Amino acid sequence: MARLIGLCVFLLCMVVAATVIWNQEQHRREFERAEALNRVSGHAQALRQNIQQSLSATYALAALVRHGHGSLPDFDAVARNLLPHYPAATILTMAPAGIIRHIAPLADNEKAVGLDLLTDPATKREATLARDTGNLVLAGPLQLAQAGFAAIAVLPVFLDAADHKPFFWGFTCVVIRFPDALVGARLPQLENGGFNYDLWRAHPRTGRKQTIAASSSTALNEPVNVLLELPYGNWTLSAAPVKGWGDPLGLGLKALIGLSSSLLLAYVAVLVTRLRAHQGKLEEEVAERTKALAVANSDLASREALFKQVLNTSSVAIFLVDLQGRVTQTNQRMAEMFGYPMETLLGLEYVALVNPEEREVARQKMLALLASDIPAVEADRLYWRADKTEFWGHLSGKRFTDADGTEHGLIGVIIDITERKTAEKTLLQHDNMMSAIIENFPGGISMMDADLRLTAYNKQFKQMLEFPDALFEKPDLNLEDIMRFNAQRGEYGPGDIESQVATRVERARKFEAHKFERQRPNGRVLEIYGEPVPGGGFVTAYLDITERKQLEEEVRQLAFYDPLTKLPNRRLLYEHLGQSIAATKRSGYHGALMFLDLDNFKSLNDTHGHGAGDLLLVEVAHRLRNCVREIDTVARLGGDEFVVVVGDLSKDKAESTIQAGFIARKIQNALSAPYLLPVKHDDKAIDTVEHRCSASIGVVVFIDSEGTQEDFLRWADAAMYKAKESGCSLIRFSEATGQAQTAANNSAALAVPVGATR
Repeated sequence: MARLIGLCVFLLCMVVAATVIWNQEQHRREFERAEALNRVSGHAQALRQNIQQSLSATYALAALVRHGHGSLPDFDAVARNLLPHYPAATILTMAPAGIIRHIAPLADNEKAVGLDLLTDPATKREATLARDTGNLVLAGPLQLAQAGFAAIAVLPVFLDAADHKPFFWGFTCVVIRFPDALVGARLPQLENGGFNYDLWRAHPRTGRKQTIAASSSTALNEPVNVLLELPYGNWTLSAAPVKGWGDPLGLGLKALIGLSSSLLLAYVAVLVTRLRAHQGKLEEEVAERTKALAVANSDLASREALFKQVLNTSSVAIFLVDLQGRVTQTNQRMAEMFGYPMETLLGLEYVALVNPEEREVARQKMLALLASDIPAVEADRLYWRADKTEFWGHLSGKRFTDADGTEHGLIGVIIDITERKTAEKTLLQHDNMMSAIIENFPGGISMMDADLRLTAYNKQFKQMLEFPDALFEKPDLNLEDIMRFNAQRGEYGPGDIESQVATRVERARKFEAHKFERQRPNGRVLEIYGEPVPGGGFVTAYLDITERKQLEEEVRQLAFYDPLTKLPNRRLLYEHLGQSIAATKRSGYHGALMFLDLDNFKSLNDTHGHGAGDLLLVEVAHRLRNCVREIDTVARLGGDEFVVVVGDLSKDKAESTIQAGFIARKIQNALSAPYLLPVKHDDKAIDTVEHRCSASIGVVVFIDSEGTQEDFLRWADAAMYKAKESGCSLIRFSEATGQAQTAANNSAALAVPVGATR
């Protein structure tokens, strides 16, 4: 019977211990994986940002190609200006018709020149897909012709043909070399943190796993995976602890403790059963006079034995101290915990077991407890083992009294909490590291929880968005409060404030990744992108890209405008002229192109220097703009040559010629007025120079069916030279399409008085 009871107790204890240990290990494993996923997500986000920022360089390069109508003569200079703004991008290329013709930097990359992206086996699939879909495609990683391992971003460029139908011009490409592109992701920090990682993708052709970067060739054990969504294929960042998940040693120790406890409790059950059986036998054998005493003695012995067994099989240290603070009784667990024999512990002063630096504090609390100043004590304390090593323990102490209420000292229980303290320290270090990362991020960062409450932010967030300190004094500050503040100060433009707030909050509750640009009222341009986080909420980053936008605008000004007069240059003129010719085809209305050359300009330069000539050219540009509408084009070709393009004249060519004559005469009258030029001399004195000049103007009235851009420019130029040869300050129409005869028949059209308007 005793063995059966002992077996039942053992099995019950084993089931309970196994259940507890299993649940603890599952919770521990889930916590480790969640923490690892959060950590890996941070590195994946940094890698995604680096790559996406580098990919955007293809759009800037494509915009320049479109503005140049397929030509970018200063490609090397433009590339040198663009590359510093995209750190992960190492090479920029232009590939007209799919063949690489320009590459920067050229040094060490000469082998790539002439490579046909549409036929090369390494890039054919991605380049063809980009051309057919019109979308950016990321090829690779792959081996480059010029040596090296890299990914290539391929963006197709389509230009408008003369019939305004888009045609495939070629590609603009960005090369992202490895491992340079991984620097910003700080993947080695995973190794330093005890993780192996593997950055990989499924090869688009074979479907097999292709490793991009890995810390070890060993396969990862149940890794956490973070997906990086990229054009034409995704990458995955996987990571797993080097030592594996969980704590095998701790699990084994817990299992051993569970087994030992189960065996001991089963043994106690057997002993209790046997003792009770023995008690029954004694009751039958002893006399009735001694029966009560025997029962009492048996019960006392049983209780004492049970107490000792329970005391010595406990997983915590239990001890008694007398009124002088010396240990009078202890259990086996305490001896094991402190590394002393039980005999040595008896009679030892309790505070001798405390870390030397905390002994005085422990002594004062013990004396206060003995003096009944406090009823109990609960404290986490550093204890001192026999080998002079320390460990963390949680002490629970109370005054000890007997059945009569007489105090005999204190009873204490110590639990080893070293593992918990270590975990708390690790968690604190992780929190400090995350705080340091957020505070040192080169932009603003904010974190919202699932209820859209602001849970974290850095100083840059407040400074960049100019939030007052008073806004953050509100308890439980949420996204709606921040958006209402922005709406009230005009961040979202005019409109109903509550409607603006409601729309944005509703969009935020979808917890979708987002990225957009916003210009603040102070003129600064912010790039804002957010990512949802597991469990709800999202992290939003704010970057000030004002300088980058200004640089892009400066590049556009240099590419399309004359730096002196700020008028469109020859390149932009061709674009506007092409648009005007296309407009005549759609509407049936004629346009006019006027080629102007200033008379008496050289004498001003020879007499007063080029500074005076520049002032005259600027004033001429100003007068020309005032003579035409805003939708018309005034351009400077160079020197003292200007071109004016006007549209929407008339469907009748003769009437259009008369209208063009009026405009030409108006321009000539405006340019013939005296010029007062403030000329500055070397001695810094300023003289006002009065100068008179006129313009010889060649005019061609055009419509789409009569010629091309080059034809109309050539005809207008020839007409201008005839005006020059005829005595200057004259207007001549082109003879190429019969306009000269029409103009002669309507010569009254050229007799426009000064000040006439169109």
